[in-house]
Amino acid sequence: MKKIITMLFALTLVTACTIPSEPRLSFGKKCVEKNQDVVYSYVWLYSKGNGLEANKETCNSIED
Repeated sequence: MKKIITMLFALTLVTACTIPSEPRLSFGKKCVEKNQDVVYSYVWLYSKGNGLEANKETCNSIED
């Protein structure tokens, strides 16, 4: 029973994830503006064809 619950929980975590057709990974803090908010992450998964919208310069917009 514990394995079934764990598997269902794991599946719900990855249902919102989509892997691009030509995936690329980028490491390091980068930021992107979305709907007047600045979103940042240290790991980015992006499509090679579209490129990565996030960059280090946008992180300067974050108010400390």
